[in-house]
Amino acid sequence: MDEETKTPADESVAGFRAGLRAWLDEHLTPDVVDAGHNGPDADGNLDILRRWNTTLADAGWAAPAWPREFGGRDASIAEQLAWLEEMSASGAPGPVNVIGVSNIAPAIMALGTPGQQERFLSPMLRGEEIWSQGMSEPDAGSDLASLRTSARIVGDAFVVNGQKTWNSLGRHADWCQLYVRTDPDVPKHKGLSCLLVDMTTPGIEVRPLTTMAGELTFSELFFTDVVVPRDNLLGPLHGGWGVAMTTLSHERAGVARLHLSISTRLERLLED
Repeated sequence: MDEETKTPADESVAGFRAGLRAWLDEHLTPDVVDAGHNGPDADGNLDILRRWNTTLADAGWAAPAWPREFGGRDASIAEQLAWLEEMSASGAPGPVNVIGVSNIAPAIMALGTPGQQERFLSPMLRGEEIWSQGMSEPDAGSDLASLRTSARIVGDAFVVNGQKTWNSLGRHADWCQLYVRTDPDVPKHKGLSCLLVDMTTPGIEVRPLTTMAGELTFSELFFTDVVVPRDNLLGPLHGGWGVAMTTLSHERAGVARLHLSISTRLERLLED
């Protein structure tokens, strides 16, 4: 594109890209690149990635798509793509809390109470609290509507019993966006609710799963009489299906980052 055909939007994206590239040149270090390449499970990497996450957040580069009021940059789609391209090209890791920042936070912004937004969004953005999603179950798989993990209302709390599997970041997670069945007597997708669960709550057991590649990427979660305050309900009671659709609509946006990440890894593999 020549200079005469550039629009103000094009110039804005170019400035955005140049600003990020200059910032990465100044702040990105080899140890951070190595930690991002090897993942949070390697010795010491989680601490490195958390510190990098805080650095990103302080500069407004952790989640540029987020609204400015929550610490983002209100980035356009073109700017978000530029962010993905520059981060991938430089080998810079994104937020260690990728599931929380990319998927769960938008649901809290859209459906959470002001108190939930104030409590959860900033620690999530800065990597101070890592989140996972509790969706898949051994007998349900990707069929969310068939989940069996139950939550009974007892006074001002829910009492949760059940099991989740293929839980990404489960062994590191401080919180879980947990989908449960709160009404067993209605059509399957209408009886679900979404809870924000503190993973230090008594009755929760986390069992890491070793993949064929020898990685501990996923975990199984077991809940036995876990008490969750009713204030930790995200969205309406029995409205968990809508919360899930909001969450998953943002998850699909992560495909671009995944594609770029795989391309970068393949190039490195070929170089080796």
